[in-house]
Amino acid sequence: MINRMKKLAFSAVFALILTSVSGQDIIEKISKQLCNCIDTIENMDSLQNKLDRCMPEALSLVWNFDDAEEDNQFADNDSINKVVDSVMENLAFSCPKIRVFVLSDKEAKFYKMSGSDVANNYYNAGYKAFNEGDFKTAEKQYEKAIKADPDFIYAFDNLGLTYRKLGDYKKAIKYYSKSLEIYPEGSFALQNEAITFLYLKDTENALKNYTILVNLYPDNPEGFFGTARINFMNGNYEEALDYAFYTHKMYVSQKSDYAKDTEELISLIHNKMKDQNKLDIFFQKAKEYGIDIN
Repeated sequence: MINRMKKLAFSAVFALILTSVSGQDIIEKISKQLCNCIDTIENMDSLQNKLDRCMPEALSLVWNFDDAEEDNQFADNDSINKVVDSVMENLAFSCPKIRVFVLSDKEAKFYKMSGSDVANNYYNAGYKAFNEGDFKTAEKQYEKAIKADPDFIYAFDNLGLTYRKLGDYKKAIKYYSKSLEIYPEGSFALQNEAITFLYLKDTENALKNYTILVNLYPDNPEGFFGTARINFMNGNYEEALDYAFYTHKMYVSQKSDYAKDTEELISLIHNKMKDQNKLDIFFQKAKEYGIDIN
């Protein structure tokens, strides 16, 4: 079991499983105990060692020998391994300290300049051309940077942004997707690909990206705001309102100018819910979120 858990520490946890995870009670209980067992995380080796040490302890604390259903889940090694799999998949979402550490570690690994001077020179030339509005030159320079370093996230992300400026949204998505193949948790590519999906009126894929952003970066309002907008576009006004109110509070607490955008969206939702004779729900939700409506 330990060897399997080590493998999961570098696959399931580090990849952060960009889909919804199991909500089984037993899995949640073990995940909670495992999270409680892990105190500080100094580095990746530290995390792996603590996962190795804490998993048996977490299993023993949760396993109820008198519970027939739980007993079946721990019946043999295969059953135990399935439980461990589910716990590791759930852990990145259920344990904030692990999520934050892993995301920070991956951000430092991928959001940086290339180890290739040639790639950096091409990138800098592309960046300069982009800022001067010469998007065609920027395109060529970023492509050369990627050829020199096929894992250069900055070059992929900026090439996607360049194609957005050129109005070639399908190519923009192509390069954002390539960026996410290398770095699935990249917040820049996730957010900008979602925006590009919206240019193509692909709300389904845009919502997938925003959902990932919400799950991985709960302190970043962009995922919540994007989710609010898409729910509004799809006519899900009550759900849109929840996300809009939540985002507005985040923007206000950050003293962000984007609070004006949430105010505008909330106003639009208000008008739609008024047409549906649902203003009582609107004002009740405002009260729940502690938001004063003029």
